[in-house]
Amino acid sequence: MDNQRNWWQLSSIQIGGVICLPVIVIGQTLYQTYGFASSIAAILLGNAILLLLGLATTKMSCEKRKTTPLNATEYFGETGVTFFALTMCVSLVGWFAIQLNMMSLSVFDLLALDKNQALPGVLSNLMLGSLITVAALYGIKSINFLSNLSLPLLIITLGYAFFTVEDAPPSAPSVPLSFAGISMVIALAIAFVIDLPTYYRHAKTSKDGFISISIIFVLALPILEIIGVYLAAGSSGGTILDVLKRSNGNFWNLWVALFLILAGWTTNNINLYSGAVCLEPLLKIKSEKLRTLLFGGVGTFLSCFNFLNHLIIVLDVMGIFVASMGSVIITRYLIEQVKKLPVTSNDYPCHFLAWMLGLAMGFSSLNGVSLTSIPVLDATIGSSLGTFFVLIQRKYSEKANIAKLR
Repeated sequence: MDNQRNWWQLSSIQIGGVICLPVIVIGQTLYQTYGFASSIAAILLGNAILLLLGLATTKMSCEKRKTTPLNATEYFGETGVTFFALTMCVSLVGWFAIQLNMMSLSVFDLLALDKNQALPGVLSNLMLGSLITVAALYGIKSINFLSNLSLPLLIITLGYAFFTVEDAPPSAPSVPLSFAGISMVIALAIAFVIDLPTYYRHAKTSKDGFISISIIFVLALPILEIIGVYLAAGSSGGTILDVLKRSNGNFWNLWVALFLILAGWTTNNINLYSGAVCLEPLLKIKSEKLRTLLFGGVGTFLSCFNFLNHLIIVLDVMGIFVASMGSVIITRYLIEQVKKLPVTSNDYPCHFLAWMLGLAMGFSSLNGVSLTSIPVLDATIGSSLGTFFVLIQRKYSEKANIAKLR
């Protein structure tokens, strides 16, 4: 297969995608809500669950060698994959808008500009969104280039901020481990897990894919989120931006601003690439560049609305939709491997019903009626149980039909 990549190349692209301020802000939010110890526990447990899902998805990606929408077609059919593609597009364009909006707000804050004025913010979003969209027209090569450029900046910027925090983490109020914190961690990256086939179909071997996904969920994401916790703890109530820009002069503030722009650019380049891939079964447009322009235009428009004020609920809602549908695919794939039960067209409506069950359980959990108190995990479990149930029904129906023929 062309464009095969080893574990380091895969990791470089994906780590570049998670180098974004919202990941660090999640660490800050966890600390401010649950305290230091509970935040660390939520990060470790959440990423452990993501790792398990990621390993299964990676195995499927390396075996089937298909994009995420084409892979989903096997389990939902041509009609059902439209809903899958729509779900992925909404999640990806939401992240694109959040990241682009945060880039503009961060730069305004770091350069001491008035971010409360609407017109400069809109112009900044339009300018940055247009630049990102044009860069994404070069496809995965531009993603790889920006990821390689972002990594050293990430290490220098966050490393300096981490080791120069003036205060040690203060003794925060002791709060018991919260399932809501785990849900936040899972919701942050669940779309990334479900979208792995688009990228990991390029893995040289399954081993390269497994090593890469382990690096991401054992090292990269937990470390970034824990840095967010530590910086928030050492900032005496300030925000992550307060820690980054604190008192190191104009040169440092300019450096941080450039880092935030480049990191956000890298992340949104990945969002654009994935979004353009998911738009193909949705709009039936063959031109990848046209799909990229459409996706970038919509994301840039949405960035003018401040979704950051509702980040937690937005993450949960997006996570429930993506996790429930992705759970059907992963569960059915594992059953296919273990029980040797191939997917047939008769399974498509059943898989759709399993997705609906997952959605119902996820939103029920969000409203207080819960199985695990983790909405995203409840959605995942609901879809998985639904998939098992419909297969059992299919098995009994087939036996009944055979009995009638006899």
